[in-house]
Amino acid sequence: MSELSVVAKRKKMATIRSRKGILYLDYYVGSKRIQKSTGMHDTKTNRKKLERDIIPELMIRIKTGDLEKPESKKFSYYFDKYVDLHRNDKSFNTRNYIYTKVNMFFGNYDVNAIKRLQIKEYLAKLPLMSSTKKDYLKCLKGVFDIAIDDEMIDVNKAVGIKLKADKKVPVQIFTPSEIELMLGKSDEMFRNYIGIALYTGMRNGEILGLMHSDILEDRICVRRSISKGNITSPKTIGSVRDIPIFETVRTFLENQKKLSKSLYLFDFKGTYIQDANFFRRRWSKLVLDCNMTYRKLYSTRHTFITAMLNSGKFKIMEIAAIVGHSSPEMILKNYAGFIHSEHLKIDTNIELFKKSCDKSVTVIKLNELKEA
Repeated sequence: MSELSVVAKRKKMATIRSRKGILYLDYYVGSKRIQKSTGMHDTKTNRKKLERDIIPELMIRIKTGDLEKPESKKFSYYFDKYVDLHRNDKSFNTRNYIYTKVNMFFGNYDVNAIKRLQIKEYLAKLPLMSSTKKDYLKCLKGVFDIAIDDEMIDVNKAVGIKLKADKKVPVQIFTPSEIELMLGKSDEMFRNYIGIALYTGMRNGEILGLMHSDILEDRICVRRSISKGNITSPKTIGSVRDIPIFETVRTFLENQKKLSKSLYLFDFKGTYIQDANFFRRRWSKLVLDCNMTYRKLYSTRHTFITAMLNSGKFKIMEIAAIVGHSSPEMILKNYAGFIHSEHLKIDTNIELFKKSCDKSVTVIKLNELKEA
């Protein structure tokens, strides 16, 4: 028999093979060779079942084209499904502009034609920190997962791609003199916003989400956040919290209550402010007016946390609870540079082992009495 007729014969039938006691089928779909486990143990009964029932059915499906994969769909097809599935996720809308950029680049590619190297090159060319690139990679993984669920591809090409660790950027804070300048040169509403941010450590979206009913006599109840026009619960479970009202922040709260014309503490034209970018121009102008080195408005939160740490009056667990960090470890990780010498400011007269020593002395005296 010629080599051609052997190949042709193989394409028309399935061969039973055994590996480590498990039966496999070796067959062709078109020109593609497939070796697939049956999950059945290598026994005479199972071999007969394959020959009598399974292989004939498999051959029919191959002949009718049931096993042929459909024509590849575009990345954009699965991207649209990804968006629909995650539209109601809390953080999705804040990253939607990132996901849109991913689709603009990969959208017209057949999803099964995108290669791993192509993804790596795309991510490498983004002029962004790795912490931001992770959001791009997350989108790619999600879209490919949906294509796998649709049995269009077998492997998620974005899984396992590692990004270089970012260089640690030190936390930037405002000095007392800068704070005085900022508050002195701001218009009334922006002064109230900055004052509340500086003396509570609240995130930008949490401040915008404050309603009059959230301001009690002794505390601020953080129950929602506003970003990109979306009202959601705060960032994490721990971010839903009550913040004690320090006397320094009370004036800013009372002044803003008088300015507000809606249910929300901060509003514009009778409704809530949709995003902290509302203050972007004011912030840029204020930085110039104060002749300060530019820092993000979010640095008000860093300034509050470091001031709390340096005061020496609060435990790290208490600070973490006030600012809504998920754990005290996050405080230590992000602000260690500001408390590196705090361990020296302690009472060195403490008797660390007093109880243990007293107990040891008692045991020794008892032993002496027994020997006597």
